[in-house]
Amino acid sequence: MNILIPFAKPIIDDEEFDAVKAVLESGMLAEGKVSRELEKEYATFVGSKFATVTSNGTTALSTALDAMGVKPGDEVITSPFTFIASANSIAMVGAVPIFIDVDPDTYNMDPNLIEGAITEKTTAIMPVHIFGLPSDMNRIMEIAQKHDLQVIEDACQAHGAKVGNQIVGSIGHTAAFSFYATKNMMTGEGGMITTNDEEIMDRALMIKNHGRGKQGGYSHFQIGYNNRMMDIVSALGRVQLKRLPKVTEIRRKNAERYNKLFSEFDEVTPQAEPEGLQSSYHVYAPKIKSDKISRDDLIKEFRERDVGARTVYALPCHKQDTYINIQNWRWAKFVNYPDYSNISLPHSEEVGGSHFDIPVHPSLTDDQINIIENAVREILS
Repeated sequence: MNILIPFAKPIIDDEEFDAVKAVLESGMLAEGKVSRELEKEYATFVGSKFATVTSNGTTALSTALDAMGVKPGDEVITSPFTFIASANSIAMVGAVPIFIDVDPDTYNMDPNLIEGAITEKTTAIMPVHIFGLPSDMNRIMEIAQKHDLQVIEDACQAHGAKVGNQIVGSIGHTAAFSFYATKNMMTGEGGMITTNDEEIMDRALMIKNHGRGKQGGYSHFQIGYNNRMMDIVSALGRVQLKRLPKVTEIRRKNAERYNKLFSEFDEVTPQAEPEGLQSSYHVYAPKIKSDKISRDDLIKEFRERDVGARTVYALPCHKQDTYINIQNWRWAKFVNYPDYSNISLPHSEEVGGSHFDIPVHPSLTDDQINIIENAVREILS
């Protein structure tokens, strides 16, 4: 089957080719001058004091958690409705993911459940800005301050999203972004850590570079990793970052058009965008509740009409074999994990089982959106 309207379509044109060619011609391919420029530009864009590139979004999360001082046995409260890398990054540093349920309208962690999950082992909260919609960061930061907890924003899907006038990545103690090939700002692979805390940034710089100190050379001060990003990749990022505001604007306009369309159908409910929060719409993901058609059959009908619909995270993290069988993980000898198999998080499971995703990317033409709209009306009428 040939899907004429792809779910995602990265923008790559002469600017990207020229930027990569310039790095290739320089002969300096590893992380260096171009990466330093991207870090400065990204920090300015986000509104944070510091930023550093990493090899991908997962290493951005794990490096940031490590730099924040999260250690084996610590508990980190997070959302189960997300790509599994969010939870895995917590487990990678030996900490314990504590899943709380999501708000059924926003799909983000329900801040009303955070305090009930805090124990003497809790050291951090990791809200996930799912599908580009910011979590309720004002509430989350208030709770964190009250209980002396750190907050790491998982902003891997939320480049340019806003809480009030603040861009995500500048609100928590740290934040992590992904530049995977389908993201609103992409470099193929790559990531970024942002923070306003110089000590956290200094530790992150060591951790991502074999524990090497600021002075460079071969002086090392802690166990570290090779989580660096190449200048070839950063060159792509600099071009993509310039486009990001316009890309976000187009995604939001496409989403507004879909919102108007789905207002005609009682059985479909778009992801809510509460007042004061501005989604970057990495994914447009409404829920369907209908006696006439299932979510999976709906996606099948879209695909038969050449619309690249799909679903993601149908199994939330606590339902994945990874966490049901967490006792096989190497840290299990030293850390007591909850029995995830007995955890019930009904809203996360309901969202996972009922949402569907349709293309919202900025390369969509007006004709393609018309095809998608006609498909919706044909299927749901």
